[in-house]
Amino acid sequence: MKRLSPIVLWLVLSAMAGTAWALPPTTLKYNYYIYNQWGGTWQDANKNYVDDSLMCWAATASNVLEWGQWDTPTITTATQIFQHFKDHWTNNTGVMSWAWKWWLNGSPPPYYFASYPDVPGGGNFYPAANFTDYYRYAGSGDLMGVMDNWMHQGYGVGLVIGKGGGLHAITAWGFGYNLVNGVKQYTSIYVTDSDDGVTALRNYPLTWNGSAWVLGGSYSGWSVGSLSGFKYRLSPAGAGSFWASEGPQGGEILVTPLAPSWLLFGAGLLLLLLLNRRVAVE
Repeated sequence: MKRLSPIVLWLVLSAMAGTAWALPPTTLKYNYYIYNQWGGTWQDANKNYVDDSLMCWAATASNVLEWGQWDTPTITTATQIFQHFKDHWTNNTGVMSWAWKWWLNGSPPPYYFASYPDVPGGGNFYPAANFTDYYRYAGSGDLMGVMDNWMHQGYGVGLVIGKGGGLHAITAWGFGYNLVNGVKQYTSIYVTDSDDGVTALRNYPLTWNGSAWVLGGSYSGWSVGSLSGFKYRLSPAGAGSFWASEGPQGGEILVTPLAPSWLLFGAGLLLLLLLNRRVAVE
């Protein structure tokens, strides 16, 4: 019986050694929605541009309050919550934390150069609640990773996005991502926007530029600058299940081309079979 050709032997051994590290990656594509995990649904309070042109922060705060069941017996929708802010605050820039703290405890903002409550008698709907038990803030780092973590813990999230000198607040409800060999790669974000003129959940592409997450679509070039999170007050029975929000039903297997070492292995194996056939014939 003839010995294996050195070239064939080299091809087989090289390919077999490479398969340990060159297995084709398995990629799954998912969408996550906070309301699928914790209950409720997305909210979208919109401006009507009557004394509210600068109050995107209050609209975002209103969405999170309604989703988190912080409403009252007489104020039961995100639009009504937003109207309550409009009725009691000046039309100016602000931040979500001021709105949430005032809603709970009636506390005014620390500064009065931006929006502030100028009509008494509003807010203070949950005076026994400790604001710091429910609030989180992040202004740097991998903010999508932070948002992912917060949402899985039951925090509704408002985003501040920016481009140039412009800033805008929108409400996040979920995100799309690829799972590549167990590692998440964020691809998009689901938001509602008080400025878009419609009541709708929108999906914007996301890319990481090395220092920040940058949106695509109609917000092309806008980057995620900070997150404000506020936790739900009441959670529906059975909420909190991870698989209720990210189960296999949301996944899509993406075909990944074979790695070069697998092609090399196949070529070597084919040559080996041909050589064995030749030896058998002779």
